[in-house]
Amino acid sequence: MPTKSPKLNEKDQKDLDFFLVRKKQLEEARSNSGMEILWRQADADYLPHKLGKSKKKVLVENERTEVSTYVSLEKDQWRSKEAKNDPYIKIQTALSIIFDKNPEAVFDPDSKRFESNNIIIEKLYHRTWTNTNIGAKKELKKFIFNLSKYGWTPARRYYKRVVRKDMQAIEKYNLQTQEFEYKSKEMVDVDDVFFKALSPFNAWIDDMAKPDDPRRRDWMWREVYDEDTFYATFGEDKRVLGIQFSSIVQNDVNGEQPKKQYTSDKLVEVFFYENRMKDKFIVSADNKLVKSTPLMTENKEMSLVDTYWTMRDTESPYGIGLNEIMRNNKVMLDRVRNMTIDQVVLSIYKMFFYANSEQLDDEGGEQISVEPGKGKKVIDPKNITWMDIPGPGKDAYELLEILRKDMEDDTGITRTLEGEITGKTAFEISQAQQGALKRLKLPLDNIKSALEWDAKLCVSLMKMIYSVPKVYSLIDPQLIANYVASTEADGDRYYTDETGVFNALKYREFQLNLESNPQGNFQASEDKKFFQVKPKYLEWEGEITIRVDSMIEQSRPLERQAKLELSNILLPLLAAMAQSPIMFNAYIRPVKQLLKIYDENPTDWLPEEWLSGQPIQMTPQMGAEGMPAEAGQAEQIAPGMEVQPTEMAQMQSESQQM
Repeated sequence: MPTKSPKLNEKDQKDLDFFLVRKKQLEEARSNSGMEILWRQADADYLPHKLGKSKKKVLVENERTEVSTYVSLEKDQWRSKEAKNDPYIKIQTALSIIFDKNPEAVFDPDSKRFESNNIIIEKLYHRTWTNTNIGAKKELKKFIFNLSKYGWTPARRYYKRVVRKDMQAIEKYNLQTQEFEYKSKEMVDVDDVFFKALSPFNAWIDDMAKPDDPRRRDWMWREVYDEDTFYATFGEDKRVLGIQFSSIVQNDVNGEQPKKQYTSDKLVEVFFYENRMKDKFIVSADNKLVKSTPLMTENKEMSLVDTYWTMRDTESPYGIGLNEIMRNNKVMLDRVRNMTIDQVVLSIYKMFFYANSEQLDDEGGEQISVEPGKGKKVIDPKNITWMDIPGPGKDAYELLEILRKDMEDDTGITRTLEGEITGKTAFEISQAQQGALKRLKLPLDNIKSALEWDAKLCVSLMKMIYSVPKVYSLIDPQLIANYVASTEADGDRYYTDETGVFNALKYREFQLNLESNPQGNFQASEDKKFFQVKPKYLEWEGEITIRVDSMIEQSRPLERQAKLELSNILLPLLAAMAQSPIMFNAYIRPVKQLLKIYDENPTDWLPEEWLSGQPIQMTPQMGAEGMPAEAGQAEQIAPGMEVQPTEMAQMQSESQQM
């Protein structure tokens, strides 16, 4: 490839100059915040490791010379230097609790004209998490892991297209020559709306950003590309011909000696930048401009999705993670725990003194060191004295318990959530677990807010990407007739241009749990069917609420109890609503609010007609079970369900009988 950088036009040069200045500002702002030091400390504490050598020394008296000296006991190999893996346990517990299933969302349209598309938007959104080819579920797991570990984490919701060109696909096999015949083909690995978790180390957000504001001014993220992937992604545009590829190095935890991170040597750091106010998307590599375009979203929002674990302060978007919360108690716990282990070892393997020389081992510069089971020379040959060291005592174990309890109080990750049995019955255990989960309410609310913003971005991208069809021009009249017949003369699937050419439109086809009712609207179905998503199906605006309880690990006894409680409240209301349109109009909004309180999806409880705001119509001649009703017979609302008379109706009935 040519190494000489091409000359940019005035607009591109202006964009590059602006970005390079802004890039330096973002990097300096994050570096001055001190967050990278805390994040690297979290990396070091999370991995199983041994404690480093301590500079603490103890005073030891030399009886021979009657001189007291300070001795570093950490050099002794027998002493316990293990660091308990509490950060690993707490973070993994939080991940297992919070992320049990894919997130589910409740879509509430802004107007009636969007209600018919409500369910298809919901199913398409849910598909972005369940489709294994997209892999968003694994990315969400990384998102929650980074969040609990570092206290802040970014992600992206964007349109991802990964294509491998000029792949030699097998077209046929020759039985005689036993050779394959190949055909050049384009392989599409990913072509969909995508959710991607990013490392906090590789993302820089607006230095004036505040917490709980998803509309940042700008942000930047970094990715590393090898030469082949770089040119496959960005093509061979003249602006990228001067990119230099080399090895990538990074600094160690202390930010001092650089070390190699990748073994490959033809790599380049690519920086991506989005500016919401300027409507700019800029890509730069090797301090050269690769791309500069407007934001590639319909609603002109950036692709950033970020949140914090718990708030650090009202001026900082960076939160406090589990490791930072528990670290002070963790250091003290490791110290006391190792000292207790040492005390137990010394109380079991007693040290003794014996005589076999005219001088002590300590003379000649040696120092007395305490070591279990080791003998020391003494002057008097008649005596062998054992050093009787007592055990740690209950105070040590009580202190360990206090420190463990302090870490639970700090993090909210209790031993109950870690699986420790704290009750005699299943209900008592479930109650204890649900009580412990209340401590995670704030982090869960933050995750909920981030996913709701992500859902808005996702719907906007789906409307933009899925509404663009592939166009095929047909000339043969028979082919045209066959195509029109296969679409059942659906005018949304073809058109004839001004030159008279027939154009067939092929929209994206998805397998969804949907079926079309007689009115032509979609409704949920147990069976999956293929649907081509036409632009009119994507017309939707409204509010999106993420059901947090759909993600976390559920307590089955409490879940059954909650649904039974909701049923007892809801079923009488539904019966009254089916009785008359007046009751329907009076109760439909309270019923939807009730379902929101219980975090339930209205489509799971209400008939399809009610979701569109229409009461169920029942003819006077038909009973609730579809049988002819006798004269004067009260219509039953549903099989096995009768409407209870109101108090006023009961009083009227009693007065008539008197």
